[in-house]
Amino acid sequence: MKLPFISRRRHEAALGFLAAVQRKNVDDALAWALDERAARRRAEAELGNERDAVLQQGAYRLADRERDGRRLERLCRAVAAERRQAAVQRRVIRRLTDQLLDATGNKGEHLYPAARTALGITDKEDA
Repeated sequence: MKLPFISRRRHEAALGFLAAVQRKNVDDALAWALDERAARRRAEAELGNERDAVLQQGAYRLADRERDGRRLERLCRAVAAERRQAAVQRRVIRRLTDQLLDATGNKGEHLYPAARTALGITDKEDA
């Protein structure tokens, strides 16, 4: 079997062509890698912006919750104070009613509605 003759010039040309192809592939690979890196950086920047926006919204929501929590606490304290005052008023009214009934000589018999109205002790529960 006879090998084909390859001249030195043809061999150098083939090596030059191979090097150009490799450079072209390397250049293409490098361009692709740079494009991918730029796309990744853009995606990371967008993700960072989205994360910042979500954190900022969360901070606003947290501030709203804290403000609403303080309002709710004030409201609960006000309602509790009103309930305490209403309980005190009920006790005072009951005591005064008992004193009035004792002073008028009521011995435990039921008062007629007219008498209750005259004494000013009509309640919604009695009506």
